[in-house]
Amino acid sequence: MAGVMAICMEVMDRPWHWGVADCCTAACDVFARLHGVDPMARLRGRYSTRLGALRLITQGGGFERFIATECRIAGLIASSGAVGDVGVVRDGSGALALGVCTERGWVAKSERGLVAARMERAWSCRQQ
Repeated sequence: MAGVMAICMEVMDRPWHWGVADCCTAACDVFARLHGVDPMARLRGRYSTRLGALRLITQGGGFERFIATECRIAGLIASSGAVGDVGVVRDGSGALALGVCTERGWVAKSERGLVAARMERAWSCRQQ
């Protein structure tokens, strides 16, 4: 899937804004551009602050469970992490985020910009 890193750089370069341009919305914006599926569709407009995001995550059983549920609802399937997939990742500081697999590896949006990340769990639109 050519150009995934370019799309990530374009989408994830925006200033951080909870509910609009955070790690989850940015990764899902990239995923939607690539596949036409928005894993965040149900959550758009439901939070605009860090506290609001944490409430949704807590109600969803924690970050990984919350993300897995939203991906399942969006019709995604578990994957091994191919280019164009979305996944729970850890950045260099060990923080969990939602990221995208690019031709150069996993990346995520952080408050300080686009960062390299390590995949913990991934989802795809494709059958494996």
